[in-house]
Amino acid sequence: MTGERLSKGWIRLIVAVMLASIYAIVWAAGGTTHAAPHLFYIPIILSALVLSWQESLATAVIGALLMSQWLMPLSREPLIYQTTGNWVLRLFIWVGVSLWTSFVFSFWERRSKAYQAQAGEFAHLYRASLHALVSLTELRDSDVTGKHINRLHHYTRLLTEYFKMSEEQRNIIAWSIAFHDIGKVAMPDSILKKPGPLTPDEWKTMKEHPIHGAKIIDSIGKKAKITDPFVQEYLQTTRDIALYHHEWYDGSGYPYGIKGDEIPLSARIAAVCDVYDSLRSERPYKRAFTHDEAVEIILSECGTHFDPMICRAFESLADQFNQVWCEHAESRRKMTNTA
Repeated sequence: MTGERLSKGWIRLIVAVMLASIYAIVWAAGGTTHAAPHLFYIPIILSALVLSWQESLATAVIGALLMSQWLMPLSREPLIYQTTGNWVLRLFIWVGVSLWTSFVFSFWERRSKAYQAQAGEFAHLYRASLHALVSLTELRDSDVTGKHINRLHHYTRLLTEYFKMSEEQRNIIAWSIAFHDIGKVAMPDSILKKPGPLTPDEWKTMKEHPIHGAKIIDSIGKKAKITDPFVQEYLQTTRDIALYHHEWYDGSGYPYGIKGDEIPLSARIAAVCDVYDSLRSERPYKRAFTHDEAVEIILSECGTHFDPMICRAFESLADQFNQVWCEHAESRRKMTNTA
């Protein structure tokens, strides 16, 4: 608010200087018979756009008074004074320009705010719809919880900040990772909720969930016809994470067996975060590993499962990963010392 008052104060000063300068220009030009008085439209319109209709009106009146028969002749050589009707007409014209500009600007400003509010509501609806899909996955997959998604968000924050990514990139990856397993909604319950190991055929079906996830994200982008670059990047990153977070750095992952830098960086980051949290979590088919055990497993797969660059970052941030786990673990598993 203080900055806004300061900014308007500078605008008022600029308007005052413009009024004085234009008056001097008209005087130097020889009077109002020349085109110079039209320069007064500039401070009048500027006041209407930046200040208020009252201050624009005041600017118009002051400008008209400066061009009045008492302060500015019609012509200085020869000296001819203006008629009262001449400057009164100019006064009404400038007041009309001031009020009309203020009215039009105020009208479009209100329309703009209404559209912004509407766009904001649609954005909230869009995010809520996407998170509803995540909630649907959570309901079908007992291994996935809101806490798990929340921890992944914090893990990715740690890694993206470590790599000094831009704030926009950090936000995109941190929010996109929530949808990494969205494709599991297409998996049969017999596979998704099976307490024991999957058969080869079941495992083959399970490996298709990243493809289903990418198709879901693609369908959102196509139906919404997104044109905003930020939203496009957000959807692309969401798709990359959903599709590629099970790919291995050495090419032995799924669904396509791509390797190295062919795997998007966002998916390589998501892989480390997801595996760490899965290792720490109890599953029907496995116990929960301690922090030290999880770190050892991840580092042992550096260069095979995981990108060595991200492994080095993870090793530096391991204590902070553990802190995130301790702060956001499910209450029944929460503990103070998990090493």
